[in-house]
Amino acid sequence: MMMQHDAWTLFDMFFSSQKTQHFLSKQYEKLNMEDSNGKSFDNTYGFIYYIEHGKKYYKLADLAPMELKPVLLFYGMTQLMKACILCADPEYPDSSAVLAHGLSTRKRKKRSYEFLYDEVKVQKTGLFNHFCEKLFHMKHVEGEKFTMIHLLQTLPELSPLFKQMNGDVNLIKLRKENEKTFFLPSKSNDHLHLSEERFLEYTNSLFSAKFSIDWKEDHSGFLLRSNEALKPFDCFPLSYHLFENTYYLPVDRDRLQSPELNEFMVHYVILYNLSMLSRYDTEWWSELFHTYTSEELPYIKQFLNITAHKMPYLFGEMLQLRN
Repeated sequence: MMMQHDAWTLFDMFFSSQKTQHFLSKQYEKLNMEDSNGKSFDNTYGFIYYIEHGKKYYKLADLAPMELKPVLLFYGMTQLMKACILCADPEYPDSSAVLAHGLSTRKRKKRSYEFLYDEVKVQKTGLFNHFCEKLFHMKHVEGEKFTMIHLLQTLPELSPLFKQMNGDVNLIKLRKENEKTFFLPSKSNDHLHLSEERFLEYTNSLFSAKFSIDWKEDHSGFLLRSNEALKPFDCFPLSYHLFENTYYLPVDRDRLQSPELNEFMVHYVILYNLSMLSRYDTEWWSELFHTYTSEELPYIKQFLNITAHKMPYLFGEMLQLRN
């Protein structure tokens, strides 16, 4: 997988204190803050240092052995999250409650532990929920659980691997017609075990606020039309494929009907769990990389390679759009 450009160039403009202060002042004016200029001055260097610190973690992860990457990538991601939170919450961090990870996992692993079927729980407070609420106006319920395999299946870059490993097709590639219109192949409905008419009825009932799906004029497939230009970092229920620069539609009913979970949240939850395994379940983690007896290693290795490129790009795109 090769990137066509360095995602970190999207952050270059912020390594100017003057430009960053102006940028933050605009964010706070949108929040109707009285002293937006003063608050932006106070937060300028914090914002820059979050980005700089995050970039160093990601750069170190490029050089680190695979076994150590989850910890470096997780903390790199948290730094970029904090920079983005400062755009929407000028008082961050106003309490120690928002500094915790905001997630928890089973402390002691069973002897028959399988990563793909492990669950992570949402906590009442912490970085996870604070980020979701401030940037996407969403709040996850305390105790809500996420299973690793379900999260990994939402990532289009992993689709070929799922098909190779067990024949699963979880996502279908959309062909871009223009900024708001995408072509969906005929027979896409078969993956949901629906007739063509029922497929259109079902998907339109779920997506009516964002999308509409109808027949292409020549009935060679379907056309998905978006109400607005799609954003790679916020396109639920679609998924953005970084290396193909296109979008995928899920063909799994659980995913289609699940509460909204954008890609930042997916990567954060998976990286949190992997970093906990790397730090605290060293024996299981080391055996995973040296015995090759598990079918989970290919998913983990590909995910770590994907997130190392994709997260800086999506964070950079989100900040650029706010500029």
